[in-house]
Amino acid sequence: MMALRRVLITVFLLAGLGTGGCRSGSVAVPDAGADGGLDAGSDPADPGADPGFDAGTDGAGDPEDGSAGEEQFPGDDGGSNMDDGGQPAPACAPLGPPEGNVVRVTPGQANRLRDIVAAAQPGTTILLEDGTYPLDQGDAASRLSFTVPDVTLRSASGEPEAVILDGGWVTGEIVSISASRVTIAELTLQRAYYHPIHVTGGADTIEGVRIYRVRVIDPAQQGIKINPSGSGTFADHGVIECCHIELTDAGRARVRDNCYTGGIDAHQAWGWTVRYNTIIGFWCPQGLSEHGVHFWNGARDTLVERNAILDCARGIGFGLGENGNGNQRTYPDDPYPGVGYIGHFDGIIRNNFIAASSSALFASEYGFDSGISLDQARGAKVVHNTVASSQAPFSGIEWRFSNTLVEVKNNLLSHNLRDRGGTAELAGNIENATLDWFTDVAAGDLHLNAAAGAVDAGVTLEPGLCDSDIDGQPRDLRPDVGADEID
Repeated sequence: MMALRRVLITVFLLAGLGTGGCRSGSVAVPDAGADGGLDAGSDPADPGADPGFDAGTDGAGDPEDGSAGEEQFPGDDGGSNMDDGGQPAPACAPLGPPEGNVVRVTPGQANRLRDIVAAAQPGTTILLEDGTYPLDQGDAASRLSFTVPDVTLRSASGEPEAVILDGGWVTGEIVSISASRVTIAELTLQRAYYHPIHVTGGADTIEGVRIYRVRVIDPAQQGIKINPSGSGTFADHGVIECCHIELTDAGRARVRDNCYTGGIDAHQAWGWTVRYNTIIGFWCPQGLSEHGVHFWNGARDTLVERNAILDCARGIGFGLGENGNGNQRTYPDDPYPGVGYIGHFDGIIRNNFIAASSSALFASEYGFDSGISLDQARGAKVVHNTVASSQAPFSGIEWRFSNTLVEVKNNLLSHNLRDRGGTAELAGNIENATLDWFTDVAAGDLHLNAAAGAVDAGVTLEPGLCDSDIDGQPRDLRPDVGADEID
């Protein structure tokens, strides 16, 4: 694992920084329209998503009614999160000096941290000194609820490994956000009973949440959860960037409910950007994990780029199942009138490395199920991704169900593309690439070797769709297939 992490550090510094039933086409439990049943009210206190935390309160009697911002959160280019052509963001460097009101907290104040967060006013930065903060007294005593906009929680040192917020697999959520422009940065959050970070709508739809250089380790459910509030407000236009999200063997033993876990899980979310993240190890011996990155139930305009997803049962997913969990967001402009249920509207998946080589993963019930899954996804563009594994997955990239209409171009796979009843425009993809085309699949390094057959083998894409590669290298007029451009 240390070798793997060294490879990923190099990647992102350069970048700017199933069972037979499922696989024969029937729907396994996690695809049965309810994501394993747990987003559809399996907890009596939670009709709609996760146990007790989506219905407008934080489980301790204080309303999650943060005020919403009036501005749409802009992309790096000042507007849409998807019209920058894939140009690299600045390196995943430490944040600059804090501004505004600064509150410093030491590990000895861990039992007061919840109250310190609750008292923060807009413009406040809470700086945590190095050390471990035990937040294992349950949600009523330990959960950090951000209900006011423009508040930042970050480490004082800028070292994510040096500040650890530990839920002890007791506290359901370590951080809960229901206000606009909250930033969580340069921390480790570990061992939540449900989600280390949970973002929901507030009194109104919120925007501009940023999760940056955060380590999320061993969630017992999803690492980062995004979904509407119980009153139907949304969490839109956020960024998850330069994070490390991992399920270790110790954490895997804590996962419940038929492997109800995953890296990032977003319901009905609009305009999120997920980039430069490393996501590792989301699988179980029995049951099928959600994806490393998963946006569904009518999510829209998601940009997923330059991530490394390693040894996960499923890599990236837009939509899930034929009807999701029974909920779908509707949009005022109704982008696809008359189509019926849409699991994901539009969006781009580009320049990602998705690798699998763990013998334990392949020995599990579902093995490596899919690299990229498109279920009732309409208008999505899946371009210049690399999916490589040491054994065969069920699908390298798959498109499924009748309302799926997508573009799949210039993707490089060690195994297969799979049509599962959707419609895809295909061009420039390469299947069945041999593993010697890649630098080191076992270490997750899917950069091309110079002799690889993917060099200069792609088709030209529309300007602005994917103008550079996973490392920020510009693509030429004869682009290489996959996430890496070597010439």
